[in-house]
Amino acid sequence: MDTFPASPDVRTGSLPTSPNIQNYHIGKGVVSFKETGSSTFIDLGNAPSFQYTPKVTKKDHFSSRQGVKTKDFTAVTEIGATIKVTLDEITLENLSIFALGNVTGGTITGLTKAEFNGTLQVIGTNDIGQHVSWVGSVSFVPAGDFAFITDTDNFSTIVLEAEVQQAPDGSFGTWYVTTQT
Repeated sequence: MDTFPASPDVRTGSLPTSPNIQNYHIGKGVVSFKETGSSTFIDLGNAPSFQYTPKVTKKDHFSSRQGVKTKDFTAVTEIGATIKVTLDEITLENLSIFALGNVTGGTITGLTKAEFNGTLQVIGTNDIGQHVSWVGSVSFVPAGDFAFITDTDNFSTIVLEAEVQQAPDGSFGTWYVTTQT
């Protein structure tokens, strides 16, 4: 597993406490990826969307000791998280992640990599609200479609989905919230 990079440009100063309009957030950021075994991050280009979704599976237990069964315990049986990022710059690197393919020159051989693992990060760059950044170890999984032809003259996009891998400290990625300068 890659070691996580140092925290992104953490600024000094305290964050505003609620209620405060400085806590409103219109997110913008730069998304980059470092494949396992590589020494550098590559910029994935413009990303109109970056979503982190926690996944928690629970198992409820019900008592049957009275006329109506009642829930008396809930156990968490599984935790994890997924990332979904939309990219609108069609590059060899972005397509190779989507297609789980190897790149040779200007060619991608699709589905030739069983796994596409590494460190993914988003560094907050927005003008409104605090900068929210995230970094974590991920494994990309094929998902969604790539439109070679669009019938509505929309820009093509690549939607990447990844399973967040648990870090040695037990976390599923590290979040940073920093103040504006």
